[in-house]
Amino acid sequence: PVRPGVVWFGESLPADAWRAAQLAAEQCDLLLSIGTSALVYPAAELPQRALATGAVVAQVNPAATPMDARVKFNLRGQAADVLPRLLQSAGI
Repeated sequence: PVRPGVVWFGESLPADAWRAAQLAAEQCDLLLSIGTSALVYPAAELPQRALATGAVVAQVNPAATPMDARVKFNLRGQAADVLPRLLQSAGI
């Protein structure tokens, strides 16, 4: 059997990957939070770290989250619909 490269609920994130994600969130200018409820920790902490260091945070999600009032942009819709339009408008 081959295990997919995912972290299941109840499992710990790999320590090196988590430290790298924290550092990236603290050093970024823009953080895109895509398809998350902003309720599952520790990953839900990343947008908060970015905001604390002055980054712009944009959410792509079909539903409201607890971070709505704190982020700069709330882009409502499915990621498969919103992301291509976002990239196209950015000229990418």
